[in-house]
Amino acid sequence: MSATILRTLTVKSKLKFGKYKDYTVEHLFGMRKNLDLISIYFNLSNITFVDDILDELGITSEFRIEKPCKDNDMYKVFILEKYGKKQAPNKTLQKMSATTKAYRSDYLTRLNHGHK
Repeated sequence: MSATILRTLTVKSKLKFGKYKDYTVEHLFGMRKNLDLISIYFNLSNITFVDDILDELGITSEFRIEKPCKDNDMYKVFILEKYGKKQAPNKTLQKMSATTKAYRSDYLTRLNHGHK
């Protein structure tokens, strides 16, 4: 018989996994990493948050899932509903990067030394 351990994270809880393992949930809110916290909630089966944090993230009762489980489809629906469609890339920036030419290192060295 295997027991599933469910971790309920509070504001002061450290994540202890992934690239934010030394950070608390409060630090992630301060760094505006809400999308990462939302991803953790929907995509990791053994991690959940207290109701206050779920409300802060905007996860209403219709999007809350029964843990321990994960729901990638619900995550995609939630992101589309809350944040809308992905923005199209800025075409003027793409044109600028295409027209900007790379200078040779000797030319840049001369400019650095004050020669034209």
